[in-house]
Amino acid sequence: MPTIRFLTPADFGDMCDIIDKHSSGMGAWCNDRTAPERQNFRQLAKDHVDLCFEHAMSNFWGYFDDAGKLVAWVNCTRWADPINITIRTVIEDPDADLPRRDGAVWSDAAVDLVNWGIGFFWSEGVESFWCRLFAGKEDRHISAHPNCMLTQYQREKVYFIRAGEQPPPEYRRVSWSPFDDATAIYRFSDPLPLLAYLELESANDPTGNAE
Repeated sequence: MPTIRFLTPADFGDMCDIIDKHSSGMGAWCNDRTAPERQNFRQLAKDHVDLCFEHAMSNFWGYFDDAGKLVAWVNCTRWADPINITIRTVIEDPDADLPRRDGAVWSDAAVDLVNWGIGFFWSEGVESFWCRLFAGKEDRHISAHPNCMLTQYQREKVYFIRAGEQPPPEYRRVSWSPFDDATAIYRFSDPLPLLAYLELESANDPTGNAE
């Protein structure tokens, strides 16, 4: 049966195999096979993964199909504080023929993978998730999928980044590289963070034993 698990450097080769099936950042992060090719995308993406594996603040996990093949993976980056997380990379294998809703950009597997991560971090008390979206392609980001848990969060556009421009230092936890296309940084804020949820549960529990 399909499995979700944390990835290690031992999975790097399989992760790169999926990168090799895409030709640009827009193609990979918007899951758009018609996006124009960008020179050196594959090598830059692989170097980025390699760099993130070296940092303890990065978490990778992957979705493995019935045959045990990696078909999608996600990379999240922790901030210095415990309440913010960046969903930095989501990518799926375009040749895996993964099930998806009619007309959906992203497969059910990729959405399940992201939702698993959101639930994991929510249980740690994370209140806000940050993403960098391509301008004009926001509807192709996984956060726009109707089954993605981020649709239940309050979305706020916090900073626009012109093509070729590097994000300012205060947003380097979201992204530190210039892109060939215009992008924007978004924050997705939980309307009911874990602490508030527990307080609400406790207030509604007459026994005082809510956990």
